[in-house]
Amino acid sequence: MAKVYGFCNLHDAPRLGKLTEKRPIGTVSFLGRYGLIDFTLSNFSNSGIDRVGILVDRSLHSVVSHVRDGSIWVNNTKTGGQRLFYNENNPSSKFNTDVNNLLANRLHFEDIDADYVVVAPAFFIMSIDYRKYIEKHIDSGNKISLIYKKVKNAKEQFLNCDVVKMDNHLVKNFSINMGTAKEAAISLETFIFDYKTFVELVNKTREISTLFNIRDLVNYCATNGVYNVNAFSFDGYVAPILTFDDFVKSSMDLLSYENRKELFKEDWPIYTTTHNTPPAQYGENANVSNSFVSNGSRIKGTVINSILSRDVIVEEGAEVRDCILFSGTKVGKGSKLQYVVADKNVKIKEVRNVEGDEDHFLYISFGANI
Repeated sequence: MAKVYGFCNLHDAPRLGKLTEKRPIGTVSFLGRYGLIDFTLSNFSNSGIDRVGILVDRSLHSVVSHVRDGSIWVNNTKTGGQRLFYNENNPSSKFNTDVNNLLANRLHFEDIDADYVVVAPAFFIMSIDYRKYIEKHIDSGNKISLIYKKVKNAKEQFLNCDVVKMDNHLVKNFSINMGTAKEAAISLETFIFDYKTFVELVNKTREISTLFNIRDLVNYCATNGVYNVNAFSFDGYVAPILTFDDFVKSSMDLLSYENRKELFKEDWPIYTTTHNTPPAQYGENANVSNSFVSNGSRIKGTVINSILSRDVIVEEGAEVRDCILFSGTKVGKGSKLQYVVADKNVKIKEVRNVEGDEDHFLYISFGANI
């Protein structure tokens, strides 16, 4: 059986406004209990990829706090493991690319015992079995493969993503999605490399450009005929988390069972860090419908069409509608919230009505008192 190493790549990721001001996109809370990184790590785990590196671009503490020792996603801790790669030399520089991160950690990067490498980001939420793509990659005889998604809403979503131009299932080049066409083949920035080819390309990158990242490398190889690059299509559910509005839309869309069953498969668990909190508690007059309510929450008021993380308190007489509330948020008696994203430890106690807009949710910063 082929030896495969997985890299979860947090570099070159979109920023979600205030949500990612003090945390990388991978540790942003999603659906009340997950971090966005959990989907990528679970896809590796479920695909039998037990050896994983996380390429951390910034906010290392946030990543360490969430993934801990990585044992949650490692099926066999004797043969598998998780390593964090962090470039201490250029943490705030434009030279802080995924490639330069690998080069700064060359001893660990070149010591990997692997035949193939899978690189995947944390901002495309999906459930994908990498095994069949690895098999197709091996059968092709080519050294590099890319996974893409055919979409019919490229004018509204997946903006600024790479559009893949193909010729007979081989990548010709990338171009940026500017929203000019309805249909497009969107790169999921998920790549498969022969390990030796990956090491060779990373080491040669500085001869081309010190600003190149992994996707630049793949595009360079395809455009200049350095290597043939396979293009493999993924036909499953994909939720892009590219902007704050994308985060809200993808979260609220998954309140629908029809969407949820496309992402959460019976034989494909999504693992996350456990906090050993008690079950959610509901008061006598609690009114809750079509919502995710996480462990440790205490609900005495009304919660409709909302997502509540751990340890959220909704007091009696309070109403929460169409909202996303992060851990530790407290909604006081008589307060009414709608179209709000509240970061961790927000307290709503003095203002009775806090309301955003259906198309533009109001964001409340970490620890704010309202």
